[in-house]
Amino acid sequence: MAEQEKDNTLTVVIAVTLVAVIGVFLLKQDETKHLKLSGETSAQAEAQVLAKHKDFNNDVLSQAK
Repeated sequence: MAEQEKDNTLTVVIAVTLVAVIGVFLLKQDETKHLKLSGETSAQAEAQVLAKHKDFNNDVLSQAK
């Protein structure tokens, strides 16, 4: 009798899944790195930035009254 080859499909599927999950975790960890580098902001500093913001709202109906 000839020996049957071992089917490695399940092993390949598990390996690819593990690589994908680890890759997602590494990318997710790197995604928020720039937020930590920007430093802390205070409410007063954010208010100054927002005070200079011009609202380009195109709601013509409310302005027509």
